[in-house]
Amino acid sequence: MRCLIWFLAGTALMSMAQAELIATFSQQGEPTDKRLDRLVALSVPVGQVATPFLKPGKFNAEWAGSLKIDQRRRLIFSFEGQGAKVELTINGEVVLTEAGKFGSAKSERLRLNPGVHTLSVKFQSADDGAGEIRLYWEEESMPRQTIPPTAYDVTADEPATAGEMKRHGRKVFAEQNCAKCHAPESGFGAAPMPELLEIAPILAGIGDRVTEEWLMKWIADPKAMKPSTKMPHMVDPSTPQGIQQAADLAAYLVSTATKKDLKPSTPDPTLVKAGGVVFHELGCVACHDPAGEKTGDDSNRIPLNNVASKYLPDQLMAFLRKPEAFHPYTSMPNFQLWDDEVKSLAAFLEAYSLGKETKLNHTFPKGDATRGAAISESLQCGTCHPGMPGGVSKAVSLEGIFKVDWAQKGCVSSEKKQEKLPKPNLSPKQLEALLSFSKSGHSSLTKDSHAEFANRQIDVKRCTSCHALDEQPALLSSIHNSTAKLAAHIKGLDERVDQSRPQLTFIGEMLHTSYIEAMLTGTVKERARPWLGMRMPAFNAHAKIFAEGLSRLHGFSPSTPEKMKTDPELVKIGHSLIGAEGFGCTTCHGDGENKPTAAFEVGAVNFAQVSERLREGYYYRWMDHPAAVMPGNKMPRYAEGNQSKLQNVLEGDASKQYEAIWNWIQEK
Repeated sequence: MRCLIWFLAGTALMSMAQAELIATFSQQGEPTDKRLDRLVALSVPVGQVATPFLKPGKFNAEWAGSLKIDQRRRLIFSFEGQGAKVELTINGEVVLTEAGKFGSAKSERLRLNPGVHTLSVKFQSADDGAGEIRLYWEEESMPRQTIPPTAYDVTADEPATAGEMKRHGRKVFAEQNCAKCHAPESGFGAAPMPELLEIAPILAGIGDRVTEEWLMKWIADPKAMKPSTKMPHMVDPSTPQGIQQAADLAAYLVSTATKKDLKPSTPDPTLVKAGGVVFHELGCVACHDPAGEKTGDDSNRIPLNNVASKYLPDQLMAFLRKPEAFHPYTSMPNFQLWDDEVKSLAAFLEAYSLGKETKLNHTFPKGDATRGAAISESLQCGTCHPGMPGGVSKAVSLEGIFKVDWAQKGCVSSEKKQEKLPKPNLSPKQLEALLSFSKSGHSSLTKDSHAEFANRQIDVKRCTSCHALDEQPALLSSIHNSTAKLAAHIKGLDERVDQSRPQLTFIGEMLHTSYIEAMLTGTVKERARPWLGMRMPAFNAHAKIFAEGLSRLHGFSPSTPEKMKTDPELVKIGHSLIGAEGFGCTTCHGDGENKPTAAFEVGAVNFAQVSERLREGYYYRWMDHPAAVMPGNKMPRYAEGNQSKLQNVLEGDASKQYEAIWNWIQEK
């Protein structure tokens, strides 16, 4: 039975669409660590760790689960990678063993009947702790390819469930900025968990950006303003003292303003309609609840009802242009909006939220900036917000807090005597996970696995809001129609070519690491899918580590395109194969400046962009059976059993024909 791991988060969208295998990691002198994996895949360089709960150095790993076979198949299995040893066992029988550099051997052809077959892969790293492993299968009608996550099945055991729980608690610990107050006595080391280096929003000059009224509400009750916020309750709004503190802190923050007596923006009514189209086209509803509405789902989308009451004139436009300007680690991506998009979207958001702001049952007194500065110092606001008073923590050290029972003492304790401490905004499951992590010690914070970091970032950056992953459809697919009325007046909007967004299932195997990083930083020169109304925004924070992690998540080392030596004859053949007398690829695919001849229903990536994007192995897998790699894709299949439909070219050998096209692509 497939084990969905919704229980690990307070959100409905997890980074891993489905957990198909139990991965067990062991190391001499260290406790065993378990987690749930989608693939038999691992890539660990020297000096890094397979999991943050191990030390750098030699380790063992085992993936256990089952293969689901829906019809009789005759399969051959093989590995790629390197390490001391790797061993594949199916139905209790060892079918393949390799050592050193993997990939030269294959299993016997195994006849597997319909049903469930137990599978185990045991891997030993090199003595220096480096290792890389990928598992493939093939048969006569299918060339060698990665076994997809949907082919695996597992029931999580208690240690695996506990391993995932402590991982989620570790993530919560970092997200809540716990280590800002509870700093380590001797630092985090050279390569700690990346999230620990993040900072909260920079509040310098915030009085020029937002209203004092919004600041008072936010400080008094951040959860009411944004249910999914990581900002803890620092004051108690149920008491007159707490309300006064909120007013004083807000007064201090606005006292830093350089412009005086600014009022909230007034939306330009002539731009509102156009802004609604931008809102719909960009799929903003994937991350934001409609203003003034509560959807009732568990996606933790961010409400927009306070936009009009929050921003001062032109400041919403400044935020939309560069969301990361005062918060480098914001979850809001940079869409690199054009000026007319910025103006119209800001007008729409302001009009859309006008009069729908969150109402708090508090009457705020006049604040005092001097008292506010003193309160900031006492609350140690500067430990999270650079430049604020209170930048030196007086709390117990990181090492110290891991010596106590968090359920009985500290910020997450329910004890009455802890009332003066910050109150984190935690769901019951997040609290359970945090308490689980507290029992594992703090050493995992000083190191990280880039692959595990990528999994966390898929969740944090809400990637599955727009992109499907394994059998989990994108959230946007089910809710995008809710904003279609905003663009209903645009003629022909629903008559465009297919607007499907690429899936994430094989992203780290599909794309070169350098291209993933360029997408994340928004530096790709030409959009791969310019026909899409939506577009990939930039997520600059941690882009390099995230890109590397996505590659390692699929068992690949980071890669960049390499210029290959092409065969002139194959280049010539490849050019002919992509034309009308060959496979007709140019019907949908452009070739540099040459447009597609007739892309009626779908768009396709320009051939000039392929070599900088695709890894070669993925290209061949894609060419063999596109729909098997990306279900629902409309690219046709040109061969079965390696027998091409074009029998008069290269003896009808499909793999040779695909090689010819690849040679031609490298000349682009």
